[in-house]
Amino acid sequence: MVIFISTYSKYKELRIRLLVVDLLKELKNAYTYKELSKLLNIQESLLCRYVNGNTIPSEIHSKEILDKIKNEEFLLKFFYNKISFYEDGFVDTSSLLFYPNMLKMLVEIYYQKYIGNKEVNKIVTIAVNGIPFATLAASALAKPLLVMKKHKDSIHLEYIDENLKESQGMVTTIYLRKDYINRGDKILLIDDVIRTGTTIYAAYKLLNKSGAEVVGAITIASVGREWIKHVNTINIYPIFRL
Repeated sequence: MVIFISTYSKYKELRIRLLVVDLLKELKNAYTYKELSKLLNIQESLLCRYVNGNTIPSEIHSKEILDKIKNEEFLLKFFYNKISFYEDGFVDTSSLLFYPNMLKMLVEIYYQKYIGNKEVNKIVTIAVNGIPFATLAASALAKPLLVMKKHKDSIHLEYIDENLKESQGMVTTIYLRKDYINRGDKILLIDDVIRTGTTIYAAYKLLNKSGAEVVGAITIASVGREWIKHVNTINIYPIFRL
């Protein structure tokens, strides 16, 4: 048993050290070595060896670097500049996906901050744009991911459905496979951008039909204030408010 614990501990330490290398590689895509050196207070030559994989940072140095990167203020400032808002109202969050390890950290921070004391056993998102973010969240939180779709995959499967009122008075339907959801499931909703809250509210109603409980919803960004009308029903936590 002592040997097993020791081996596990060394494996965990190695994972942290390798994670730091991956994080530094992601940061190098956004900064020069000079900028990164000033940001993290690490010599440029040492950073170069870490990023190129010639040297792996020690356990102590890895934890020091990790503490700086996983700081909420640091991550928010880093990602805020990666969101683009266009005149036609389109919010482009896709470039955040170029930094998967850092994004996982940010989602995990918000999960622990707002959801952490509540039980969650499944992540749910609505196709299409929310899927990449929900996938990262499910990976970071080690929870299974369910995807609601606007079509049925097969007439031989049973679904739960709910109407979704979209722009210009159009009504569509969202579906979730009945065998994927159980009464009593504790659900965290994940989406990319929330505006009116209509989509998340429709997802909430669908899950209610199944007997599942929506613990909360985390979105990458929110636009305007119309979505706030739903906060008395759903605990919604946008990471960025635009």
